[in-house]
Amino acid sequence: MEKIIKQYSQWKEQALPDNLRAEIEDISDNQEQIYDRFCSELAFGTSGLRGKMGVGTNRINEIVIRRATMGVADYLLAKQKNSLIVISYDTRIGSKMFAESVAKALTMRGIDVYIFGEPTPVPVLSFAVKHLGASGGIMITASHNPKEYNGYKVYDHCGNQIDDLKARKVETYINKRSYFEEIHEPEVSGTVTVDKGEIKEAYLQALKSNILCWTEDRDEFNKSMENLSVVYTPLNGSGRDFVMGAFDYLGVGNVKRVSEQWEHDGNFVTCPSPNPENPKALQKALEHADDSTDVIIATDPDSDRMGVMARKNGRFERLTGDQVGILMLDYVCSCHKKGINGKNLKGQKVVFKSLVSSPFAADIAKHYGVEIKNVPTGFKNIAKEMENLKQQGREEDFLFGYEESLGYLYGNYTRDKDGILAAQMTCLMAAQLKQEGKSLFDKIEELHKQHGYITSGANSIEFSMEKDRKTMEQIMEDLFGSKLTTMAGESLIPDNSYRHLKMFRASVPSGHQIIIRPSGTELKIKIYAFAKGTSQEEADKNIEKIMADINEFAKEYK
Repeated sequence: MEKIIKQYSQWKEQALPDNLRAEIEDISDNQEQIYDRFCSELAFGTSGLRGKMGVGTNRINEIVIRRATMGVADYLLAKQKNSLIVISYDTRIGSKMFAESVAKALTMRGIDVYIFGEPTPVPVLSFAVKHLGASGGIMITASHNPKEYNGYKVYDHCGNQIDDLKARKVETYINKRSYFEEIHEPEVSGTVTVDKGEIKEAYLQALKSNILCWTEDRDEFNKSMENLSVVYTPLNGSGRDFVMGAFDYLGVGNVKRVSEQWEHDGNFVTCPSPNPENPKALQKALEHADDSTDVIIATDPDSDRMGVMARKNGRFERLTGDQVGILMLDYVCSCHKKGINGKNLKGQKVVFKSLVSSPFAADIAKHYGVEIKNVPTGFKNIAKEMENLKQQGREEDFLFGYEESLGYLYGNYTRDKDGILAAQMTCLMAAQLKQEGKSLFDKIEELHKQHGYITSGANSIEFSMEKDRKTMEQIMEDLFGSKLTTMAGESLIPDNSYRHLKMFRASVPSGHQIIIRPSGTELKIKIYAFAKGTSQEEADKNIEKIMADINEFAKEYK
C-alpha cells in the first residue's frame, strides 16, 4: 500500500485538469478508492486500453491517454518518419475531448492526423484507414460498456485492431514514458485534416456496393423492401446516421426511430448498459413496435455490434448473437450458391468464427461445402485471418466472419465487425422471409430441423473492484484444476488445448460443451454453453441444467 500511496501523492502534486483535481482531493481519506485507482496501470489489452473514467493510473483520463499516445508515436516513428493516423470517437462522455488530445500529442511528434468532426463508428474508422492508405488509426470508445467507461483502441495500417504481438510492442514503448513528462515542440509539426463527410459518403457507397441480394428481380427486391417495417435504436450512439443512410438506399418502407435514444448522449439515460446483448437496452425500442413491425434493430454506441428482435409466436423476442450469426451465414452461403450478381461459391470460401460461438455454424458451412475455422475471441483475430488470405492472393475467398457477441462482417471493405452492415443484412433476410410468410425465428427452426438442435447459453460472474482480479484468477485455476467435474449429470471431459489462452473448454459424452474465460476488457468471467437435444425443448432444458451447474460452482466465489 505504501507504493500506491506514493503514486497517489505524486499525482496529487501535479497540475491536474479541474475534474481530476476535484476527484483526487475527494478520495484523500478513502484508502479503498485510492487503492482501486492506483494499484496498477491500465493493461494494454484488447488492442488498447479500456476502463472506468476518473483519476489514477488504473482509470481512463487525459493523463493516461496522453502517455499511451506518446508510446504509440514512439512505435510509429521507430518504423517510419512520415505517418498518417486516423482518429475517431463515439458519443461517450469525454470521447471528443480525448480524441482532440490524441491529435494534439501526435502532431507535436510530427505525425499527421485525419480526425472526424463528429462521432463516427468503429467500422468506419477501419474503412478510413484502408481508404486513405493511413499508417493506422485510434478510436476513442468503450464500445458497449456502461457510461462510466471509455477506452482507446489502436488499429494498424490494414485497418485491423492491432494483434497481441503489436500490442506488446506498443506497451513496451508506453511503459518507457512517464505520466507527466513535458512534450517539446518538434522542428516540423504534423498536420491536422478534419473530415467533412467525405469518408461517410465513401463508406456508405462501399456498403451499398456490398448488398447481397437473394434475387436478381429488381421489382421483387424493391417491393419486398418497401413492405418491410423496422424499429431502430442507435442507443444514443454513433451509428444513427449511418444506419439510416443504409435504410435509405435499401428502400426500407417504414422505419420507426426510438426518439428517447436518438440523440448523441453519453449518459445513456434510458439504457444504462448500452449493450444490445442486454434485453433491458431494447426495452424502449420494444415500446415503439406495433402490429406492423417486422424486426427491431439496435446498434451499440460505437456501432460495431447489432442486436435484433423478431416475432416468435406473435411476440417479439431477442435473437442471440449465435442465432443471428447462423442466419447470416446460411443467407450468405445460399445467395452465393445461387450465383446472384456474379457471386458464387467457386474456390475454397472460408468462414471465420470465434471459438466461443456456436458449433452449429460448422453444420451450416459443411452443408454448403464451405470451410470454417475457429479463432480466439476478439474480432482482431478474424481480421488477422483476412489479412493472411490477402497475402496468399485469396482475399475474395473470405466469405463471412462472426462472433456470438453480436459482431458480423461480410465483405473486405473494412476489417472490423460492422453493426451497420449487420443492420443491412438483417433487413435483407427479413424482407426475403416476409415475402415467404416467415420470420427470422421460423428460419431458425427450419435450420434446426435440417441440421439438428443446439441451444446456446451465456452468463458471467461479475466483479466491481480491481482487487477482485485475484478471485478471477483463482476461479480459472480451480477450473483447470478439475474442481468442476460434472455437467448436466454427466462427467466433464476437459480440453486443455486452449489453456494458453486462459480459456477453459470442456464437454460431456452427449455432446454438450462449455467455455469459460476471463473478459479482456471488464472485471468478469464469461461463461458460454452449448447444449444439444432431439428437439428445441430438450436442448433448452439441457442448457438450463448446464447453467444451473455452473451457477452452483460460482456461488462460493461471489
